Amino acid sequence: MSKKQLLEEKIISLHSLWWEAMRLGDKEAFLDIYKSLYRSLGGFGLRIYSDPDVVTDSLNQVFLDIWEKHEFLPRVENVEAYLRRTLKNKILKNIARQQKMDNAIAMISQDDELLDMPYEELVVKIESDELVKRQLDIALKKLTPQQRKLIQLRFYEGLSYENVAENSGLTVRTAYNTIYSALKSLREHLRF
Repeated sequence: MSKKQLLEEKIISLHSLWWEAMRLGDKEAFLDIYKSLYRSLGGFGLRIYSDPDVVTDSLNQVFLDIWEKHEFLPRVENVEAYLRRTLKNKILKNIARQQKMDNAIAMISQDDELLDMPYEELVVKIESDELVKRQLDIALKKLTPQQRKLIQLRFYEGLSYENVAENSGLTVRTAYNTIYSALKSLREHLRF
């Protein structure tokens, strides 16, 4: 084993010791992890996403979350690898949130009613719209494959019942009945 490998192994062991102490509430051990890994994690984050503000915010959130949840964290063999994975997930989540906000702002700029809405109400509306979308996705997965296909054709692609029937090889009546049944099922799952 080379000196470099031996040193890396010792550092991993030291991080693991600090991690275990931190899980037990040792604030100094937490600070040791922070001081030891912050810079390398920041560099790693910048390789994932080039915006330093997003990376810094994400990294700070990771460390805040770790301290707040320290007693519930799992045992970790390689702390740096664990924190890299956590940071990557946090960056991706923050990017997705920012994209949703950008899309919402674009939507708002086209809707006078939303422009006049207070910021807090706007955030609640955006978050509730996201919740409805997630619930709809779950409800759609409960439909049969044929029902999902017909819903897709009718409502997402905007086809008439005649075109839906033609595309799926069904009669217009069967297409109508299948879509009606699917909508009834969706209403039950979504409790409209």
